[in-house]
Amino acid sequence: MADDPVAERARLTSESFRLLTQKSPDPNRVREVNRQYRALLPELTVARCPDNGELVRWPIDVYGLDGRFWNYVSSIRRPPSPLPRSWLAMTGAMRLANPVEHPPFAVVPGPDVPFVVPRILNSRGVRAVIAEVTVGAHTGWTISYFGPRPEGVTLVNLWGQNTYPVYRDGVNRGWDWDPPRVSQYDFELTDWLRFGKLLWLEPGDDSATLREGPDGCPFVDLPGRRRITVISNGLVQQVAAFAGHGAG
Repeated sequence: MADDPVAERARLTSESFRLLTQKSPDPNRVREVNRQYRALLPELTVARCPDNGELVRWPIDVYGLDGRFWNYVSSIRRPPSPLPRSWLAMTGAMRLANPVEHPPFAVVPGPDVPFVVPRILNSRGVRAVIAEVTVGAHTGWTISYFGPRPEGVTLVNLWGQNTYPVYRDGVNRGWDWDPPRVSQYDFELTDWLRFGKLLWLEPGDDSATLREGPDGCPFVDLPGRRRITVISNGLVQQVAAFAGHGAG
């Protein structure tokens, strides 16, 4: 990790943007900038597996939404540490604060408030875990799913990305995608918490203890729009569905 990761990230982001504007950028330089950027991403605890207690840590650009990690169609990311065998998916939500970054690519950080995907969470043996993640000036939440892979059920795109990895028994078997649609989300978390389908991590709890039930849960009934935030072309929009282009 660089002595000053914020300054190093700013340098890499600036050079990455410059390379993006070139008609024929040096491919070796592109690879090197991307490699340095990936290495800079800090690993955050985003969940604890409800089945075996393993921590789930994920490299995330927490410095702002202008990093290539947040490029919806063509993100630059470092694979996470080995995941629990029962890990299924991780989506997310984010409440924006000023200043909002406007990079030269689309950013889709999710709705203003956390949510669950009932088609996944209703599956036998599946549970989810919510954790809070600060990204620059913004407040984000990861929602991770664990359990047996539900047959015939589409999962959900990785947070801020237009595809999701398909894991079986902890091994990446490929990729799929699901266009984000708020009609497929449930923002009312209380019953999911009450019946033990949804668990949570207390913000700031270094022990990452799994907590159950709605009492004291800071993620219930949060204010915010129940629509998907899209940052693109200098605008911030809230939409009911978003696909973008390419694979998603």
